[in-house]
Amino acid sequence: MTLDGQSSPLLHQGISGGNSRRLWLHHLTIRNLANVKTWGPHAILFSGHNPTMERGVTDSRITDCQIENIGVGAEYGGGIRLAWGCVRNQVLGNTIHTTGRGGIFGDHSAELVIRHNRVSGSGGEGLGIEIWGGCPRSLIEDNVVDHWLSVDQGTQSAVRRNVIGTDDGTLKGYGIEIIARDVVVTDNIVNRGAHIGLSVSNTPVKNNVFWGYNTVRDCIQFGAQLQGETGGIARHYFYRCTFASGVRGDSQARYPNDSGHGFRTNGNCQDLVFEDCTFEKNGGYGVQLGGPGVDRLTFLRCAITNNALAAVTRPSQYAALEFRDCMVDRNRSNQLPDAKPFQAAAPVAEFRFPATIHAGQPVSFQCVSQSTASHINERLWDFGDGIPEVKPVPQHTFEKPGKYRVTLIVWDSAGRGGRAERTIHVLATASPD
Repeated sequence: MTLDGQSSPLLHQGISGGNSRRLWLHHLTIRNLANVKTWGPHAILFSGHNPTMERGVTDSRITDCQIENIGVGAEYGGGIRLAWGCVRNQVLGNTIHTTGRGGIFGDHSAELVIRHNRVSGSGGEGLGIEIWGGCPRSLIEDNVVDHWLSVDQGTQSAVRRNVIGTDDGTLKGYGIEIIARDVVVTDNIVNRGAHIGLSVSNTPVKNNVFWGYNTVRDCIQFGAQLQGETGGIARHYFYRCTFASGVRGDSQARYPNDSGHGFRTNGNCQDLVFEDCTFEKNGGYGVQLGGPGVDRLTFLRCAITNNALAAVTRPSQYAALEFRDCMVDRNRSNQLPDAKPFQAAAPVAEFRFPATIHAGQPVSFQCVSQSTASHINERLWDFGDGIPEVKPVPQHTFEKPGKYRVTLIVWDSAGRGGRAERTIHVLATASPD
């Protein structure tokens, strides 16, 4: 079915739904909705009641739709929006091109699954995918978008295997933005089209995030910026992330004379760990530790090489800073800030799980991590599947057989972090006796 609005000023939305469940919209073509100076327009808008979140659309699917030319020039013109209590919906395999604001939006709607979509031609703010205002326990996986994947107040969400970038010459604010806590961000690629590749800022608390196996390249301002603001940033763990080829002095950058850094802090960031990370070939600093309240940072086996300016700048004031087994070479200056020891060793993360795991059956994992000088009081589990967990002994059900990378990040009461990772083999569903 094709719904062609033909840019009529009489049409406000393509498909609008509320007070429903178990809908399935699939293989639709929706195009040519004009900027009519109203909310949206959207190709598909599911919404409950603001602010009660009653009478939403729930437990539904939007799959394999073609959406194009929606609200070009409109501030909120978008492809798909799930709003105000539209919980447990799935947006799968859609293609969205040329919109006023961006592709797929969730607001005030929990447990969304946004997977295998393609978004291009995002106008205005350029939000390829945005969940905002409280969309906890959501999954954003395997999407290809031109700009800006944003998780704002989406506690216990996962952002996995997305590709964000474009070669069409357009620039928008960010690649991936996280304004939430207890989030995992793994195996993503940010490649061109962004001022800042990875961004954490704004006023909420933004603690307990695992960044694993992400690659960021060719950003014109910074490869990453962590800006704590009033809520602060604490207990972020970076593992095998690459920040490379930051562009120095691009006239389109907001601060062209302070650009091209691989990784940057801008105040109120504490208890960060960088393990096996790479900061290379940036036009500015490899790592710029700026702003007040930046303290208790650990760099383990990191490579900081071939940056046009210094490898790492010195925080303004700090009590603890560790560089262990790092390779620092071919930067303008290879001199690192003076190390200052932590009062106690980092915790040793470890977990247990059954020897045999079958798809479709719940399995228990047990944190058995140890801290020498304090106790473990924060945990973040990434099962490589589904939402993260924070309990000492969580359960998870793998729906499909195969190999899964399971990671446990722990933090002790002093704020120090540790990581454990295992590859587990999930067998096919066990046959009944």
